[in-house]
Amino acid sequence: MDRDFSWIDDEELKELIDRFDAMLQQESWSFFDVDDFEILIDFFLEFQDVEYATMAIAEAQRQHPNSNAFQVRSARLLAANSKYYEALEQLNELELTETPGEEIFLAKGEIYSLMNKHELAIEEFRKSIPFSETPEEVYAAIAFEFENMDDYTNAILNLKEALRVNPASENLIHEIAFFFETTARFEEAIEFFKEFLDLNPYSIMAWFNLGIFYNSMFFYEKAIEAYEYALAIDEEFASAYFNIANSYSNVDEYQKAIEFYTESLRFEEVDPITYFYIGECYESLYDTKNAMLFFNKAIEADELIAEAWAGIGRLMVKQDQVKTAINYYEKALDLQPDGIDFLFELAEIYLKMSYWEKAEALYSKIVELDSSVVDAWINLSESVLPNEGTQGAIDVIERALENNKDQAALWYRLAGYLYRSGKVQQAYFFIETAMKLDVEKIEFLLEYLPELNNEPRFNELLSLYKSTRD
Repeated sequence: MDRDFSWIDDEELKELIDRFDAMLQQESWSFFDVDDFEILIDFFLEFQDVEYATMAIAEAQRQHPNSNAFQVRSARLLAANSKYYEALEQLNELELTETPGEEIFLAKGEIYSLMNKHELAIEEFRKSIPFSETPEEVYAAIAFEFENMDDYTNAILNLKEALRVNPASENLIHEIAFFFETTARFEEAIEFFKEFLDLNPYSIMAWFNLGIFYNSMFFYEKAIEAYEYALAIDEEFASAYFNIANSYSNVDEYQKAIEFYTESLRFEEVDPITYFYIGECYESLYDTKNAMLFFNKAIEADELIAEAWAGIGRLMVKQDQVKTAINYYEKALDLQPDGIDFLFELAEIYLKMSYWEKAEALYSKIVELDSSVVDAWINLSESVLPNEGTQGAIDVIERALENNKDQAALWYRLAGYLYRSGKVQQAYFFIETAMKLDVEKIEFLLEYLPELNNEPRFNELLSLYKSTRD
């Protein structure tokens, strides 16, 4: 029955719990008023300490036999023991004998929620709203019931109502942003936060989330503007600096991105991912020295950051230190075995070095993880070509097309292999199939079969589909 309550920050609460715990341990007696017992019971129920909650309710009823204050908590305890119907029966009886109030309706709503009876839970929660001092919390509870029913539209409506009641709640702003993001309602989110900010222009989290949704819609300049408003309210808001940097990086303004990433580090603990992103910006600026410096800083901050190991691998490839690069990629893959980008980059190295089997193994893993990676299928076909011949490469592309029939690049490559194997008529059939899908991707074929440029039949077909597109 020993408990350790040293983790509790609230000194008054800790003192109250320690006094109750000491009474139990020493089998002594100590008086607690009704409010004290309510605080104790609520604490034990919140942290699912059923044993202590049971003893607290029993002692409360002994010390205050004429008080009805503990009956709702007694019902909650029954629910904590999965005795849902007994708990509801007790609350229904209480509802008949007591003046209806928030506690009874909330408790019934919570129990129905535990029973996955979400519509009944919503009904009870709604009954509590006229009695509630914090109706925004009730609206949030209703929103989560709708979420459990996959009804995100009503979930969002109730969170909007919660924010109408308490627009200063950052938690509610985060919650509604989460629902907008989960349902990919980016445009609706932007309109909501713009309207919200018209009424609450100093809401830093609203500006921040507006920036996030602008970013999701690729409106990077507007995203930066929204983040700057957040910084005007709080110039030490590290996440806003970080997100501005991301937006600048997305529009290839790498020097500005570096400035804002660096600024974010002034207001937060050392963050390896920030060092990594700075390294990536320097890499994009062809500043290998600083890129290497920041990739290494990222690893010093957290040696488990796979992206930084792979980043150094990329730099080593650019410096023609291929064997060293392979070691860094292998380290990245030790840390993140299913990292598709790492697998792809290392496989490309093996392909260029004519390590066919190693390249084949990595490309095979990539398409196993994600069958929609078209370049991996094409490169896989190239890696089997030396050992299995054209038919082996054709087999790979046919497998790729099973789930990617809308990808013109695959049809072009299939046509290329058929042409090379002497099946010219079949090849032209698939060339036309690919052109119908996307004539602009004809380079996928011409890179593999440049001789087609000199074939009148091919050029006539190409002109026909280009003119049709125009």
